[in-house]
Amino acid sequence: MDDESQEITLIDESGAERSFRLHDAFDLEDVTYYLVEAADEPDMVLLLKESPGGLETVDQEEFDRVMGELEAE
Repeated sequence: MDDESQEITLIDESGAERSFRLHDAFDLEDVTYYLVEAADEPDMVLLLKESPGGLETVDQEEFDRVMGELEAE
């Protein structure tokens, strides 16, 4: 576990608050992405992206593409 990760609270569509650890934030193809891990469920890793309405999760295809591009750098 990276002790440098920042804990953040996000609110889902139903209004429930969840704690996550922010591991990385980066820009790719003019989109800002955030790699987070659920504080209470370390196996739950999400890739979120900024959108006009706030943050949204990406689908598996976009997750694979973005992570592949990061690994290639």
